Amino acid sequence: MKIDPRTLLRAGLVGLTIGGLAACDDDPIGPEPIPSGAAVIEGEIGSNRTFVPETTYVLRGFVRVTNNATLTVLPGTKIVGDSTRLGSSLFITRGAKIMAEGTRENPIVFTSQRAPGNRKPGDWGGIVIIGNARINRNIASALTEGPQEAATNYAGGTNDDDSSGRLQYVRVEFAGFDVTGTGQELNSLSMYAVGRGTHLQYVQTLAGLDDGFEWFGGTVDGQYLVSAESGDDHFDWTEGYTGRNQFLVAYQSTRLEPADRAGTQGTDPRAFEGDGCESRSGSGCDANFLNNQPLSSPLFANFTLIGTKRAGYPTGSDAVGIFLRRGTAGHFYNGIVANFNGFGLEVRDAATNTNREQNRLAINGVAFVDNGAPFSTASSRAAFSAAANFPGISVQPGAVASVFTSLGAIPNFTPTAQAQFAANRQRCRATVRGLSLRMARA
Repeated sequence: MKIDPRTLLRAGLVGLTIGGLAACDDDPIGPEPIPSGAAVIEGEIGSNRTFVPETTYVLRGFVRVTNNATLTVLPGTKIVGDSTRLGSSLFITRGAKIMAEGTRENPIVFTSQRAPGNRKPGDWGGIVIIGNARINRNIASALTEGPQEAATNYAGGTNDDDSSGRLQYVRVEFAGFDVTGTGQELNSLSMYAVGRGTHLQYVQTLAGLDDGFEWFGGTVDGQYLVSAESGDDHFDWTEGYTGRNQFLVAYQSTRLEPADRAGTQGTDPRAFEGDGCESRSGSGCDANFLNNQPLSSPLFANFTLIGTKRAGYPTGSDAVGIFLRRGTAGHFYNGIVANFNGFGLEVRDAATNTNREQNRLAINGVAFVDNGAPFSTASSRAAFSAAANFPGISVQPGAVASVFTSLGAIPNFTPTAQAQFAANRQRCRATVRGLSLRMARA
């Protein structure tokens, strides 16, 4: 399997342009030798440190930035996860910071240690950031997902303005780790209680084993976020996440074979998967989810979500563009949801529907194109997901290929002239929780 991960991030109408995703033969050979002058990083980084582009850094095992230290990563730096240590990851713990500010010409790349052409989802673990913002679980100890030996408590945050640093022009490739299929996964980028003082802009996740971006509570905002060829969900939130995100792309054209012993891909991949709180026993979540404050209530504006209908890909409720459950609220403006094998939208339960009835959940200026069905037809969910409940969604005729300039080897997600949807022609102004966003013309 070979992927050229070069990305051209460009705000365009409802989306971005992302370049160069191509796949060919698999060749599961071992990792590249550590190059001369490389630095192997293990254990804790307990004082300020800078990674420079002249050195390749190898993350071996669970590497933690601790003790309020700042890890600075200069433009053009390459960091690889040791593929001989399953789940090798970078943890930014509460109080510590990562200042990874690449440029368009010199992005910062976190990737597999294997040679190009031999990399696979799950070659290493990913990036985990733990902040000091609030979550909505009423519990003293909430542990990060992933291997037990790396579990970290992220409960008890009190500062929604907390900063865990900056990620800008950063690419995260071939990450993820599934602990024996238990649902305890490392994502490409996991954000636990991360505050809005954190800067997240021009970040791409590519070919991860699990989710591209996942928010567990917190308030961090993001712009220009791209998730491509994810093994599970592209953008996933839960536990009271209330951040604001603008200009996003989720793109799926295939399912890539995961690395040996890294775990399995998700059986229910979705572009947006939103939860209000968790359902498992002892999670600190109320039975109907609505008593856990703050409610999950993110804002997503100017987004392009493209699924796949390849043979063997999940169907029905397991392949949905926007999937909402367990009492999530949220506001979704100005987007396209296209080519999902299951449904464009599924609202799973009564608690989530209550948020819609009380105007805490709204979808406006969003076009559905060429999905298996625009709205869920699952027996217990069809009433919650009905078209009449969401008049801001327009269902457009035609195939997905007629909507975008190109979905070839180098996709260009700019809508065609044919796809200047009537529902989105007006400039709209959305004011939510004090945010005023001028939406792009579509």
